[in-house]
Amino acid sequence: MALVIDGVFFQLAQSGIARVWRATLPRLAKRLEMPIVFLDRGGVNEEFDGVEVVPFPTYKSKYNAGDSQLLEQICRHYGAKVFTSTYYTTPMETPSLLLVYDMIPERLGFDLSARDWREKELAIIHARRHICISNNTRRDLLEFYPEIDPDTTSVAHCGIDSTIFKPRDESAIAEFRHRLGLHRPYYMFVGSRVQANNYKNASLFFDAVNTMGEVDFDVLCVGGEKAIPTSAVDSAGHKIIQIDLDDEGLALAYGGAAALVYPSLYEGFGLPVVEAMSCGCPVICTPHGSLAEVTLDASLKISGTSIPEMVEALRQVRVPAERERLNQRGALQAARFRWDAFADEVAMGVRALAAEADAGSHQDFYRQWAQLRKLQGEVDVVS
Repeated sequence: MALVIDGVFFQLAQSGIARVWRATLPRLAKRLEMPIVFLDRGGVNEEFDGVEVVPFPTYKSKYNAGDSQLLEQICRHYGAKVFTSTYYTTPMETPSLLLVYDMIPERLGFDLSARDWREKELAIIHARRHICISNNTRRDLLEFYPEIDPDTTSVAHCGIDSTIFKPRDESAIAEFRHRLGLHRPYYMFVGSRVQANNYKNASLFFDAVNTMGEVDFDVLCVGGEKAIPTSAVDSAGHKIIQIDLDDEGLALAYGGAAALVYPSLYEGFGLPVVEAMSCGCPVICTPHGSLAEVTLDASLKISGTSIPEMVEALRQVRVPAERERLNQRGALQAARFRWDAFADEVAMGVRALAAEADAGSHQDFYRQWAQLRKLQGEVDVVS
């Protein structure tokens, strides 16, 4: 009896979802009475305590149904009671627990006929239990899939490691800033700056920066695209630095920032805002998606549609009294989110689904599913 986890997301990217699983895997191993087998399709490059990492063929989105047959074979080889994926892959008949991160494509009008999003739809339907990373994501899931039994869905908020994401010593922050050439106050932007339908809303921030008369601050972009040089200067004279950081460096960056600017129009959770609050960094964000739920009154809220409003927020967050208020509220709010609680909820879902599998609760559903998926695989090969 085992839990098989497809590590496919690590092949695709090293962004927030990979960070969720890196934090969860060793904690999950301590909570479950069954072995955990983690399928490495590439990009893992590490070990996790209590988890067996095994090589597995690279994911090729054109042949998803055939991939499902391979996953079912590995599940049977290890005697898997439950399967879960770091993204949207599925086996044939092994009961599936799905971690649902967001409903961005559905909510923001993406082309849902694209094969990748069809595979997400299949993963949602295939799963017999769903764990959502925010209440907002759960509400959206049930809205778009009203056939799902609400009693089989739950919420597990993402967490942070408070031993890393915490207020840092001023001398360490000063050394970090000197190393990057950040000699003026700076605002942070974390993650992708270019997304389908502009839902990350980065352009609002940079348009606001360009309209400001003040040139007494710079901008630090962490992660995301490498389209801008490591260091550039915009037309108004602000230095814009792009860099990739590990968690230690990220915590130092938060600690020295005037604010994290996160004007996203939809988030499934919004991990950077909690990390920033935990490090004593004020947050400017919208109330959209999960952000109101995650930050409550601990962030400076903007609509996400007005450049003058963004400019005013960038100025306001540097007022000492406002910074103090945000930092106090942010520390209290960030303390609510820990990975141990997240792992507890995932372990509970795995145990519940394993018990249902033992009782044969989903055999008829998966038998029919396997027949349909096999037919799809044959069509994929022909096409």
